Amino acid sequence: MFFTQLLHTGQVALCAYGAYVSYVAISNLQQYEETSKKAAKYSTEAERQLHKTRTTQSSGAVCILASLIAATTLSLAPNSLPSMVRFGISPAALVLTLFVRAHVSNFWKAKAKVPFVDGYNEAISKTGELLQVLEWLEYTWAGTALASGLVGY
Repeated sequence: MFFTQLLHTGQVALCAYGAYVSYVAISNLQQYEETSKKAAKYSTEAERQLHKTRTTQSSGAVCILASLIAATTLSLAPNSLPSMVRFGISPAALVLTLFVRAHVSNFWKAKAKVPFVDGYNEAISKTGELLQVLEWLEYTWAGTALASGLVGY
């Protein structure tokens, strides 16, 4: 039980960092929101890109938030949860994180940095960091799912 709570505490810290990275990426992208909206009025491709930008950044932020809530609960008050919930949270969080990371990666992996557009380039860099955080979360959720199944809570 101590080992899994220690892992969950690490997840909380990782999620806090992921929330910061996500915030910076979204803030940088919002600098270009009005320009993107104007372009979307005239181009279906620009509209699609704006929609995918919003959905991928939102899904990354929601995944980080859900992981933060789950990890905080499992590290501070695991015994307040029914055993089925306790055992099910880590595998569910793992599946969510796998899907979200794939969703974000499929859109952002092909994005190239643009000369003289610093905010956008920073958003691309921060999204890359977010993908790394999501990957680390996958490993920790897999570890806590395995640990909770082996030793129980």
